[in-house]
Amino acid sequence: MREQTKSKFHHQKGGVSISKKFEIELTINELLQLDGKVSESAQKIIDEAKKESSYGFDDLPIINEIIKQSEKNGKLTWTYKSIRSCGYCDKKPDYKRYPRSGRYHSKGDKNFDKPIYYSGIKFNEGFITISGHGDMCLECCREKKVKERIIDYIIDNDLKIEIMKNDYKLGKYLKDDIRICYSCNTEIQESEMTKEPTMMGDGYYPSGCPKCGAKSSMFGNNHKVTNKFGFINNPQFEEEVRLIKEYIDNYNKDKERDERIYLSQGKNTITSFSVLEEKWSNGNHKIIQFGITSKNYTLGYGKDERTQDIKNILDDFNYKEKEK
Repeated sequence: MREQTKSKFHHQKGGVSISKKFEIELTINELLQLDGKVSESAQKIIDEAKKESSYGFDDLPIINEIIKQSEKNGKLTWTYKSIRSCGYCDKKPDYKRYPRSGRYHSKGDKNFDKPIYYSGIKFNEGFITISGHGDMCLECCREKKVKERIIDYIIDNDLKIEIMKNDYKLGKYLKDDIRICYSCNTEIQESEMTKEPTMMGDGYYPSGCPKCGAKSSMFGNNHKVTNKFGFINNPQFEEEVRLIKEYIDNYNKDKERDERIYLSQGKNTITSFSVLEEKWSNGNHKIIQFGITSKNYTLGYGKDERTQDIKNILDDFNYKEKEK
């Protein structure tokens, strides 16, 4: 909560009498003294403040705010952007200086048409963005390990939040938006819907209702979008997938780019994975393909040491080879 306080007044007429209501900003400790002693609407604010404070990042309260917002949205995201100032260091709003004197200014005067921007970051930014505004500068974010601390807390406490793709750690869950079928009026999760290829052919989109089969179309009926959501387990978080990714990272360390291998996740079925070679472009570059739901794998065309190593990992998790 903010440390400073302020008050403003507004009047509300109720019958003959006029009641006055006050608005003031309080710290969490001040709010706790009012806990259970206020109106229902005020208690909701106190409960929200208690929840935010419960995450325990007293040294950097903005982390509490970010985690609470992520739980509400079901997702943790961040955007790199240019900002005017940072509240955690000495980067203040400022302007570039004129390099030489002119008709209406002197050398060294501030050029108010050219504000100074810093590299910054904004967490959970919505559709409406404010130019020049962010949570902090990148330097402070890295120094205080803000992203890492948030991600660690989410994973360690098993919070159902989808974590944006990053180079630090995978999230355990994926947000699963809920729609309402235009035909049978049933709530359906996107993960359960059948998929259709996009017009550009570069992916798939959720289309078919799992209950009645009604499909969304580009220029026809569409299932209603809601603000509800559930979660599914992130297939990439499964232990065998992480072990295979670790194997691939180690294998690629001393390899040239065209000698490397990589893990590809299915666009239509996210529980399907393939280990592929970089250097082939004719389609015959698959080392192995496996599905974490079916617990089956199919060997590629070349059966070498890499194939055997990955096969051994899958065998340890009771996968079975599927005949071609």
